Amino acid sequence: MISELVAKIGPIKITSTCSGRHARNSQHYSGRAIDFRPLAASTRSAVAAAKALASTGGVGSYPNGLVHVDVGAREASWYGHKRSNRQVADNR
Repeated sequence: MISELVAKIGPIKITSTCSGRHARNSQHYSGRAIDFRPLAASTRSAVAAAKALASTGGVGSYPNGLVHVDVGAREASWYGHKRSNRQVADNR
C-alpha cells in the first residue's frame, strides 16, 4: 500500500507506525497503519489518492497536515478526531 501511495503522490515522511499512543484497537498496534506527511502533494490530494487505492481501509487526515492510512477491513474516513463511514460522509 505504501509503495502504491508513493507512486501516486511522491515522497512521504512516515511519522507513526506501531509505537506511540493511538486509539484503542487501532490498526497501528497490529502494524496495519501508518501516519504520514506528504512531502510533494497537498494533504487533500494525498487523502484522495489513498482513498482511491483498493488496498486501503481507513483513511483520515488531521488539522496538522498528517494523513492516516490503514489496511483494515472497514472502510472509514475522517478529518480530525471524528470518524464516519466513507459511504455516508466525507468530513473534509
